[in-house]
Amino acid sequence: MGNVLGSEQTKASKHTSTFSTSLQTPPRTPTLTATAAQALAAEISDIHHALSELPDLRPGDKINSLLTRLVNLCIVPYSTELVDYFFNMKEVPSLCEKLRPLCAAAEGELEMFWASKIMQDSINSQATPGQTRDLLTTFPYQQNYIDLSRIECATLSAFLHSPTTLPQNIAFVGSGPLPLTSLCILDIYPSAHVHNIDRDISALSLSQDLCLRSGYADRMSFACIDVSVEEDPEKTGWADFDVVFLAALVGMDTTSKLAILKGLVRKLRPSALVVARSAKGLRGVLYPILELGETLEKVGLEMLVEVHPWTKVVNSVIVFRVKER
Repeated sequence: MGNVLGSEQTKASKHTSTFSTSLQTPPRTPTLTATAAQALAAEISDIHHALSELPDLRPGDKINSLLTRLVNLCIVPYSTELVDYFFNMKEVPSLCEKLRPLCAAAEGELEMFWASKIMQDSINSQATPGQTRDLLTTFPYQQNYIDLSRIECATLSAFLHSPTTLPQNIAFVGSGPLPLTSLCILDIYPSAHVHNIDRDISALSLSQDLCLRSGYADRMSFACIDVSVEEDPEKTGWADFDVVFLAALVGMDTTSKLAILKGLVRKLRPSALVVARSAKGLRGVLYPILELGETLEKVGLEMLVEVHPWTKVVNSVIVFRVKER
């Protein structure tokens, strides 16, 4: 769902990674860019190694400190020259491939922990729906979700049929156990309905219970679906959606994201809008990047806009329109 590191559950096994001596040691006559990129790569490698040594990825002082350090390193607005140098270093691509699943799994654990805690606190205190919504504010990264949702919906508004025609039927793919993005969307679009989709039934069940206690049940629906697998399009009613949001971790690389988008295009109606999350620059260490190109046009999507926040919001936002067939 979200944006601590966006919301689909990803399992990750332990990984170990060590940089070669050539990576740790700058060239004999290093440029400032090379020196900075080498130091950055070494520090990120150290964080990956420390994460892979943890017994699990559930929230705790150690993992929270490591992930905060990693995020703070990656959201700095580095120069294009440094970013290019960094990603062209021999062992950086494999490091990112190992690190992203760990970050994704840690994000899933974080959302599950807080969704369970908020749910239990609501039950124990016999909270009203309004009081349960107040409990959602105890989640330490709630503002990140709010900010990202506002960016997405503000960007989306430029491509609606008219300023007064707001989306009514919305799908969110990869909603996870803590559906803060969906709740934010409902607050921004007061008459909309959000259909939450996730392949993890336990995450979906917790999310549904939390929405029920928060008073959003009549504007939410839930379905356990793996969008990477073909299904009968009429089963979900894909043609009825005005907008489909894709969480950042739906597809862990451009190839898998393209396959998912291609499958969605076949099921969505022409002119429907698709909002996908990506990443830019060093933020691509944390989240998979959706590379834009002619392949997207070929699968039936018109690229409309790409937005790159330089705030604590980690994800970029890309809006597509499904072409006429």
